[in-house]
Amino acid sequence: MTVRDKVKSVVLSNIIDFKSKKIGIEEECIIYNEKGNRLPVNKGTHFSSTELLEIINNKSKKNGLYTIEPGGQLEWSSHPHRNLKNLDNSFQKHKSILLELVEEYKLKLISYATEPNFSPENIDLIKQSKYQVMDKHMQKKGTLGKWMMRNSASIQINFDIAGQQDMEEMAFIADCLHPIAAYLFSNSPFKMGEPVGVKNLRNIIWEDTDVDRCRNLFDHKIVSSSGLLDSYIDYFLKVPALFDINEQNEYNITDNTIGENLQILEDKNKLYEKNIKVALQQIFTNVRLKHVLEVRGCDRTPFGFELAPVSFWVGILTDLKTRNEVIEVLKKWSTKDRYHFNKSASILDDSQEGPMGKSYRYWNKWASQLSLDGLRNRKNGEEVYLETFLESVFKNGPYSIQLQLN
Repeated sequence: MTVRDKVKSVVLSNIIDFKSKKIGIEEECIIYNEKGNRLPVNKGTHFSSTELLEIINNKSKKNGLYTIEPGGQLEWSSHPHRNLKNLDNSFQKHKSILLELVEEYKLKLISYATEPNFSPENIDLIKQSKYQVMDKHMQKKGTLGKWMMRNSASIQINFDIAGQQDMEEMAFIADCLHPIAAYLFSNSPFKMGEPVGVKNLRNIIWEDTDVDRCRNLFDHKIVSSSGLLDSYIDYFLKVPALFDINEQNEYNITDNTIGENLQILEDKNKLYEKNIKVALQQIFTNVRLKHVLEVRGCDRTPFGFELAPVSFWVGILTDLKTRNEVIEVLKKWSTKDRYHFNKSASILDDSQEGPMGKSYRYWNKWASQLSLDGLRNRKNGEEVYLETFLESVFKNGPYSIQLQLN
């Protein structure tokens, strides 16, 4: 097998029956200490995110896994679940454990997707070689990589796949509809203590983090569901690698592409599945292909609405009737439509023109209604996780706007 064949085999290594597909969530949050400063990530004279991580993983009783992001943001990754009610039960257990520790250590959770007060220059970077190497690399590839690593938080959704076509259709839809999710779930109202106005801040940060490995699949010339996986692998292999890992598991700066690094291992007969999985995680597009499909473009939402973005994507991507209806419309969007729609996602103004000459607001409502239809078709009562949230957004604007006005 070639390197390319091995990558494709890893991506398609977890295919399951469509009716058995599950959903998982990765929820991040920014944390302050009792003095109103960011909880430091590294151990020192003050309680740190690293110590919080050790405590909370011991308390979690295998209810998912906790990790920390490079600026100390706490991330909870759920186990996969068949429906949103089961996922919510797991999520509530997670929140209960976290809130107990917040009270015990006099911490404060920040329910925004972007750090509202502090510059990344004031936030320590975790003392792990992987992130130290990433930090140096990203400073060469964009202007906002430090903001992404230290000062952002998101909600990411993972979907099992039932085959190559299933993955390709979900990835294509999620990539096309990214501007809609970016608008609906925008929750980044402040920067450096000041309101950001109509800027969709977290979306802007990711647009200028690393042009090689971020943004939409569309920006990397992956424009159709047909052959999407092969196009993604072609793109993936040509991306400059963030790092390589030596036999001592040390992370080092490299001038090679990801494909060249994998080929070196292949030539030594040392290219294993774990190497390919680590390499796949060096891509940060809004939709990412691994052994599951990962949708990454949503801000972390206000407390109480964490499952709203999950339910939005579940309704659109997992009900086949809804998915087919969406694809038929998306096929009519021109390349020009998609280019301008992606650019529109950086501004929270739904009067902007969207695809096919219809307004951004039209498409927001169109996708939202289809998502609710898809949730109802699943017959699990899951629409309750989305209805109230959408009512608020369509009445008062995205939470980025609402929180500034309040």
